[in-house]
Order: sequence, then structure tokens, then C-alpha cells
Amino acid sequence: MFTPQIIDLSRELLKRARGKPEGSALVRAPDEADLTQRIAALEENERRQAELVERMATQQAQLARAVVSLHRRLRWLGAAVVVLAIALVWRLAAGQS
Repeated sequence: MFTPQIIDLSRELLKRARGKPEGSALVRAPDEADLTQRIAALEENERRQAELVERMATQQAQLARAVVSLHRRLRWLGAAVVVLAIALVWRLAAGQS
């Protein structure tokens, strides 16, 4: 499953976001090389976030399928318990006659 990868990626993104300087420290004279580097960093961050969202959506879809499957199995199990309870009552009633 994707759980460890999602956790690792989200922690890394969180560390990056917390490690950024305050807004006032980001204000500086525009330098073309610096702007290009900052744009590239923003695009990489956006790509990583999109990857994280995609993994989370995949995991959520798998989880939803598992819940539906478990619900179906629970209904079958409930029906089996009812049938077995009826059979037990019938068997006990037949034994007392």
C-alpha cells in the first residue's frame, strides 16, 4: 500500500514549508536567476503535492472498495448466523420431542 510513501512525502513537504523564511525575508530585489530558481522550486513543490494528492486518492479508492467488500461479507455472515440459529433451535426442539 501507499501509506508509508504518503506519510514520508507529506512529512517532507511539511518540513520544507516550515523551513521557509518569513514573508518579510522573502522580499528582495528581483534577480532573473533567483526568480528562475524560485519558480523551478515552486513547480517542483506543486508536482510533489499533486503526486501526494494522487496517491491519497488512490489509497482512498482502495479503502472504499475494502469497506464495501467488508460490508458485503458482514451481511453474508449475519445471514449465516441467522440460518445457524434457526437450525440450532429446530434441532433442539426436535431433540425434546
